[in-house]
Amino acid sequence: MVKENKVKGNLVTIIVPVYNVAPYLEKCINSILFQTYKEIEIIVVDDGSTDESLSICKEFESQDNRVKVLHQKNAGVSSARNSALKIMTGNYVLFVDADDWIESNMVEVLVNELRKDELADAVFCGYKEIEDKTNRVLKKINPDRYDKVEKEKGVAEIFGINSTMLWNKMFRTTLLEKKTFFDKSLKIGEDELWMIEVLKNCRSIILIGDPLYNYRYRFTGASKDFTISNARMTDYESQKMVLQAIRDYQSDYLTQCAQERLYYTGQKIMKIAYYEGRYDIYEMIDHEINEARKVWFDHHSNKLGKLRRRLVEAMMRKRVPGRFVKIFDK
Repeated sequence: MVKENKVKGNLVTIIVPVYNVAPYLEKCINSILFQTYKEIEIIVVDDGSTDESLSICKEFESQDNRVKVLHQKNAGVSSARNSALKIMTGNYVLFVDADDWIESNMVEVLVNELRKDELADAVFCGYKEIEDKTNRVLKKINPDRYDKVEKEKGVAEIFGINSTMLWNKMFRTTLLEKKTFFDKSLKIGEDELWMIEVLKNCRSIILIGDPLYNYRYRFTGASKDFTISNARMTDYESQKMVLQAIRDYQSDYLTQCAQERLYYTGQKIMKIAYYEGRYDIYEMIDHEINEARKVWFDHHSNKLGKLRRRLVEAMMRKRVPGRFVKIFDK
């Protein structure tokens, strides 16, 4: 059994929400336990799994007292993360998805960046996207740079190459003194909204290129469901909430980023609704994203892409059958 660290002030809390991921858990948790940086607490929250996930988590807890396992009735990933946030004791927090894994030096690299710069409140790193069945690297996000940026530029990175995902980012827990929790009503986009709220309090952000996180691309999950569902609609709702929250930054550029993302998400969902014959949802979104649409077209540089999108939207307003619209919808 690994003994708890007695050195105070540099503890990293690593939060792992778990739901029916038994085949992936061992690799994920071992990648955390065998970090070169040892001063960690791992809070694993089982969100009502019906497979062997909970028993696997309990086994790790019995072997290493840095692991704390919580169990709750199924309530969603936001609820699971909130349960962990309520009991965490770390000076820094990192989130890991239970079907992914991290490089052995990820925690050490990230926490050292924050330890040596007292004015930095978050650090973002690169990552790899790996296909589940083949382990083939689909994408490597490895910005060729090292930079410390002010809050506005750092938050803009969330809308860009550093991703709206939580897992390639470490935060000082002083940012969470107001107990900022995840919105449990959202099934998609909850992490992006949480970061926008939390980073309002940050001073500066460090960007590093090392691809230290391994994201397993699976063909399941709410974000992969391309049908009109309650979960899919929260993707659109979350972007409206992000736009509202981003206004507190009083940055024209960040507002532009949020508007462009709202349009991108909204038009994607309204097309799904159109193809499914859900014209009520299509018309609602088509109307609501008018302002964001103007911003997107004003700043998008691909002339052919803009032309094709205008054509697709014009065809939908004329109720052209979906099978013909799809020909131009690339």
